[in-house]
Amino acid sequence: MIDLHAHSAHSDGELSPTQLMETAAARGLSAIALTDHDVLSGLPEASARASSLNLRFVPGVELEINFNEGEFHLLGLDLRGDVSPLEKRLVGIREHRSRRNERIVEKMNEAGVGVTMTDIASLAKGEVISRLHFAAYLVHRGIAPSIPEAFSRYLGKGKPFYDPKLGLDLDEAIDLIHHAGGKAVVAHPLTLKLPWDVLIAFFRDRRGSGLDGIEAYHSDFPPDDCRRLEEFGRTADFIITAGSDFHGFRVPNRRLGYSSGGMEIGPEFLEGLD
Repeated sequence: MIDLHAHSAHSDGELSPTQLMETAAARGLSAIALTDHDVLSGLPEASARASSLNLRFVPGVELEINFNEGEFHLLGLDLRGDVSPLEKRLVGIREHRSRRNERIVEKMNEAGVGVTMTDIASLAKGEVISRLHFAAYLVHRGIAPSIPEAFSRYLGKGKPFYDPKLGLDLDEAIDLIHHAGGKAVVAHPLTLKLPWDVLIAFFRDRRGSGLDGIEAYHSDFPPDDCRRLEEFGRTADFIITAGSDFHGFRVPNRRLGYSSGGMEIGPEFLEGLD
């Protein structure tokens, strides 16, 4: 098995990069990508530990893209070139995220949820504090029964504690990923919330302007939808990837090495990265 979408504690995952690589090896994976949100700091540690475990490592990142409809995340996979322009841009993104987090704290306090930024930061192990940490806090306080429910009731787009995060324009993000030697792949495409025909037209248009691939298989999508995405993607000459979007053991439906419907992620999904 492999996995091309996983997070460490350098963003909003539970495990350190070292622990993530060790878990992947213990579960029999032969390759894994680290795709932390808006941060590259975990890549050197993960790469070193993966090498010692004879595990193929795919350095990556997950970027927020400005989009009017649903949520648009873009994976940069196999970043083996010059990452300095990308890292420089991410510094500003992380600074804006910090201000966004303060606004979420204000919204929660206005709603009667007594919380400080220190409370949220205590749940984060890395430099990035994300909505997942706020969700974990709501579960800890008994305000939400689970992480998914915390998002659907309070932190998702349009919900009471939601505050938009600064994203990148798609063209800029693609250019930064390509400069870093990577492939630009749309993460969990159905979260764009576009009708199927509009989604397909959008992908066809962006294929001509540098978009490389589609993450057809994701833990949160039904298998039939994933197969449909794969079928389209292959006919349109996209790289097709699959991932669990593993964040740790507190999100039980996202298991390392498995994707939609419990499907084992096979090595054929590495083809576009070879």
